[in-house]
Amino acid sequence: MTKTLPISIAMCLLCITLGFVLVGCGETPPASPTEYKITLPASTLYDIDANKTTAEAGEKITLKIDLNTAAYTITEVKANDIVCELEDCRYTFTMPESDVAVTVSTAIQEINSADVLSWSASAPSQISTAHEGDNFAKQTIYFDFSENINNPQAEIISTNEAVLPSSAIDIHFIDANMGTMKNGGYFNIDLTKVTVGETYLILRVHSSSGSNVDDTITKKIEVKEYGTLEVATWTNTLNFDLSRIFDEYSTQGEGITIQINDKNEIYGGPDYYVSQVATSEDETVTIKYVPNHAYTISIMVFEYTDDQGHIRIIAEFDLDEAFSGDSITGFNRYEDGELFFMRDGASLDIDVHERTYS
Repeated sequence: MTKTLPISIAMCLLCITLGFVLVGCGETPPASPTEYKITLPASTLYDIDANKTTAEAGEKITLKIDLNTAAYTITEVKANDIVCELEDCRYTFTMPESDVAVTVSTAIQEINSADVLSWSASAPSQISTAHEGDNFAKQTIYFDFSENINNPQAEIISTNEAVLPSSAIDIHFIDANMGTMKNGGYFNIDLTKVTVGETYLILRVHSSSGSNVDDTITKKIEVKEYGTLEVATWTNTLNFDLSRIFDEYSTQGEGITIQINDKNEIYGGPDYYVSQVATSEDETVTIKYVPNHAYTISIMVFEYTDDQGHIRIIAEFDLDEAFSGDSITGFNRYEDGELFFMRDGASLDIDVHERTYS
């Protein structure tokens, strides 16, 4: 009697046999697609995210990069050697047949002003090292607020500590009135601690006391060797009418001195102090004026107290405010006790009145 296999066993054997036949014919099951890794950089300057951390070749990858400070800008983003394209504030690339390491290149950018905070027009781009033997040399740099800020806080960073260490910088605010309101500020740089080279200063001012200010500005600073500072100057003249006081104070042993002082002195720059004794009732003083700087003027009567040149101030004077120019070129002016020139070669006429010295 011939025995037969159960149908189920027979079917299994048939499937196994067909499988060997197909393999023998070179037909293999399709392999799973290869996925490659995407490595993102870590930085304190920005946060970065990708729509995928692994992807197949040919897939579009999108990168979202948010800078943590306004002081820097993104100059280039690469996936290996592939330069990513910027589309709708996102960086994109097509996944290659390999793992990818993303790199982000940044650069600091100069920011002169933000919403409320700005550099003063007199803020220099070049400063000097201290003159040999001058242990108290400093440079003052001002910054302004467009509105009063309540209880502001400030931090300043130098990007090149070898040229200008942060420890050399001392920050102060300017009172708007009694209390915590401030209308600007300045910082002093200890020039005995700086060396020749370049750096960027990053100034952040913030306050949450009613104003919610959080502004950042930056400035490139070049430190030059003492005596090599390059400062542009104009040649301007001041004409003083001393007729109301000259006759009374031009006697022997007395003199009328005219002193002009640069409030925004650049250490190692042009002479910031002019002192001239008047020889007539119409006195002209020529000064080297640094653009955007404010100057003060003092006119006093002095007398010599001995033959060693010591003097005593016996009277001082008020000066009329004066203006010249127009709304297009700007007004050269002496206003609120400060002198400003708007162009090279300009002159200003100022009348002088007596005021008793005390």
